[in-house]
Amino acid sequence: MLFYNLELIGIFDKNLFMGKTLFLVRHGKARSQESGEKDEDRLLEPEGLRESTRLGNYLYNKNTEISAIICSSAKRAVQTAEQIADQLNYDLSQIEFDEDLYEASVRIILDKVNTLNNALNEVIIVGHNPVLSHFVEFLTGHYFDGMEAGSLVKIACQTESWMEVSKGTASFEYYASPNDF
Repeated sequence: MLFYNLELIGIFDKNLFMGKTLFLVRHGKARSQESGEKDEDRLLEPEGLRESTRLGNYLYNKNTEISAIICSSAKRAVQTAEQIADQLNYDLSQIEFDEDLYEASVRIILDKVNTLNNALNEVIIVGHNPVLSHFVEFLTGHYFDGMEAGSLVKIACQTESWMEVSKGTASFEYYASPNDF
């Protein structure tokens, strides 16, 4: 009740005092690299488009309220993010495309997370393996044999600020592969 009353008079913003949730998504199945084609220009296979659509529908059915989608600038990641956003009724123009997420390191992803606006509570990051798997391991201590194309990991961060997210401040919630949706 105290939070409610403080909210009414504008002193308290409950969004700043909720735990933060990260959804790490590996792009859907992409076509193999053709002769002369740059890796970042590879598009999704039809199967990858279907996986991405199903993943977005999976999140929608879980009543996920995504605050932001941040995506590698690689075309296959962009297509994945757009398919997910479409299923979540998320404004496609609000997707943030970030060149640094292509060939990123754990440090780069952590820096991106640490600079997120604290008003955001549930954020999707669409990127690539093996760095996404390494990032999950770094944050949560949970090891698994890598994320397959079109999969996602949900991570709960026990912090009130994205700046506080680091090793040991997050827990592995679940891994969902395309077979799960």
